[in-house]
Amino acid sequence: MSDNAVAARKVSAAQAPSLRRRLLTILAIPMALAWLASGALIYVLALHYVNINYDRSLADSARALERMIRSDAGLRELSPQARILMEYDSSDPSYYAVRSLHHGMLASNLELPVPDSVPALTAPPQLDSLKLGGRSLRMASLAIAGADANDTIILSVAETLHERHALARDILVGALPIVLVLIALVLVLVWFGVSRGLRLLDPLADQIAARRARDLSPLDQSVVPVEIRPLTQTIDALFARLRELLDLQERFIADAAHQLRTPLAGLRLQAERALADPRPESVRDALIHVERLSAGAGRAAGQLLALARAQTSNENDSPDCVVDLARLTRDYIGERVPGALATHVDLGYEGPTQGAEVSGDAVMLREALVNLIDNALNYAGENGTVTVSITNEVHTIALAVEDSGAGVAQEWWPRMGERFFRPPGSRRGGSGLGLAIVRRIADRHGAVVVFDRGRDGLGLRVTLRFSALARAETQSQRSSRV
Repeated sequence: MSDNAVAARKVSAAQAPSLRRRLLTILAIPMALAWLASGALIYVLALHYVNINYDRSLADSARALERMIRSDAGLRELSPQARILMEYDSSDPSYYAVRSLHHGMLASNLELPVPDSVPALTAPPQLDSLKLGGRSLRMASLAIAGADANDTIILSVAETLHERHALARDILVGALPIVLVLIALVLVLVWFGVSRGLRLLDPLADQIAARRARDLSPLDQSVVPVEIRPLTQTIDALFARLRELLDLQERFIADAAHQLRTPLAGLRLQAERALADPRPESVRDALIHVERLSAGAGRAAGQLLALARAQTSNENDSPDCVVDLARLTRDYIGERVPGALATHVDLGYEGPTQGAEVSGDAVMLREALVNLIDNALNYAGENGTVTVSITNEVHTIALAVEDSGAGVAQEWWPRMGERFFRPPGSRRGGSGLGLAIVRRIADRHGAVVVFDRGRDGLGLRVTLRFSALARAETQSQRSSRV
């Protein structure tokens, strides 16, 4: 293999879709969003627990201030030692206020407000959030009895939220890389898991690779994972259609060999006869036989092609449309009347001029009509009659073709429509494909083929019963066709 071919294969493989890459791509975006969401959740939870601990420390500071006040009872100012303890952190100092409800502020390093609801004397420290001078503060307050009767002293300790947020951010910065490493580890595990999981397809690939070219049997579903079975079932359905097409192809080849072998042999024989005896009368007789054999071969070839089209066509080949059987039949009978008169056969039509509408393929329905009328003209006999009729019944439309010939014994009716079947005693030549084509086209259109005696018990009557279209359905199909 050339370097260009190898490079082209590498480029093609690189551009081909990859299940592993697609899964990682699908998972990467949610994982990234999960990483961001986990960061926000970690920060919220960290701030929550930091607030709990800092609030507990703030409450302890309020109790410590209470103990200092009681030890310095009677003093309106805190001792220097107490101030040092309260203001030890210069970067983020604690604020305090000792306020008497009767005498006002006793001691403070910041004018802290009185809580909205004054705490009870024996209640634990009360925690409040407030804004003061553009700063967000968290304050713990408790009440003690004053020196004067009915006086209450409110002790308040406050601090900013800077340290709380800083600690929460530190926790977030420490946790995010760990979460990112875990997500990367999950993606790596997914990659290896998908790689190992895809090995389950190896038996299926080996099974298909080991098949012969014409082996279209269903796949062994026991080695196929459940998730892949819809795909393999679709492949089996494709194999079934291919088997059907190959069977039809082989049948067509066998039919063609069966039908064309005799006329071709006859043509060769007549050509040898003409060469062996060059007298004009012998050559003319040979040419007459050649013309008859070639016409028969052409007719057989045409019927073989028509049968092949009827067998391979299905409802997906072409959309059905509204077909007026009455108009289609009258038009074709008008074409065949001169030929029928030339063979002394009375070809007539009975039925409506229009309005016998069915859903189907006009070309195929015309082919069925051609074979029915040809068959009837061949077996009607000289000075015979062929009558084509259309009848609108309750829910069906019946197309019937009958002749006045010898007819077919009732015991052979079930086999009518088989390929190459010709009832015993048939006097005229034929391919035995006409009724087979009719039956296949009838099956394609959901019609029923019925065989019966003709009028007065003479001849053969072939009836095709189609489902009649409802008026609303007819209008809908006409609109869609327009």
